[in-house]
Amino acid sequence: MAGTDGRFLLHTRPMYSADHLLDLKLQFDTQGFVHLPGLLEPSMTERVRGAFAGARERSSAFIEQQRADGARFVDLPGILDADPVFVDLVDLPALLPLLRMTVGEDLALNETSARLFYPGPTFTSPFHSDLANVLGVNHAHTPNLLVKLHVFFEDLTPDQGCLAFIPGSQHFPPHHVNPHRATLSGSAAVARIVPRAGDAVLFNTHVLHMAEDNRSPHVRTSLIYTYGHFWMKSHRNAAPANLTQFAASPQRQQLFGVELPGISHFARRLDRLTPPTRLQRLKDTGARAAHRLFPTVRTPPRA
Repeated sequence: MAGTDGRFLLHTRPMYSADHLLDLKLQFDTQGFVHLPGLLEPSMTERVRGAFAGARERSSAFIEQQRADGARFVDLPGILDADPVFVDLVDLPALLPLLRMTVGEDLALNETSARLFYPGPTFTSPFHSDLANVLGVNHAHTPNLLVKLHVFFEDLTPDQGCLAFIPGSQHFPPHHVNPHRATLSGSAAVARIVPRAGDAVLFNTHVLHMAEDNRSPHVRTSLIYTYGHFWMKSHRNAAPANLTQFAASPQRQQLFGVELPGISHFARRLDRLTPPTRLQRLKDTGARAAHRLFPTVRTPPRA
């Protein structure tokens, strides 16, 4: 069923089916990004818009100082403490299964930003990877090291600093051939996403991407949540100040990096939030023994 704007109403309240999740995962793996129209319900979008406006007002002096210093964009401080809705976005029921598929069961929040991008030239580098200078990882074969989720709660226009990608470029080595040229922005090789309020964009941070110039007279507002693995060092803004409020929520304890006695950083899993039963331990022991006796790696048959 379609709404008056032509978008399917399903997209305003998505609880993705198993097949739909597989489709999204396939697009993420092949293209490096996926557009999630209407990820937020309209009521959630309104909550986020209002809470962001309140945080922006409370940070007016900070914003004014940043702008006076020449900042092209401003990130509001302490957004996870600004309103509970910003915490609720971290593990949205519709989003969490996709995050677990794209990053892994050791999922954790790594960084947050509540961004104001002012009219004018872009503040980002031309098409770039966020991970090009990260050592020790073969980025072309590591699609799940870090992902970013951009959440939009206001409609954007095509000239309002939208995200643009070079699809599939996450498979390139870290320092690949520089693709930049004057005519690249108009090339069919570039995919541009013009989001509407409630939409989100999830992408591999190694895919070549950028925010284009904001040629409109309007500030572009967005929330950016970066997800990685529990064992990775996270930024201070990746957790609310009061972590005791999540004592009854093992899921949020993991997402916000709360350490648990006796559990290794490398053993935190969303699919193991409760202690394993005796039967599960026996199964794990049997699986490890079987793996040693019967390795699963085989030379594939020739085509």
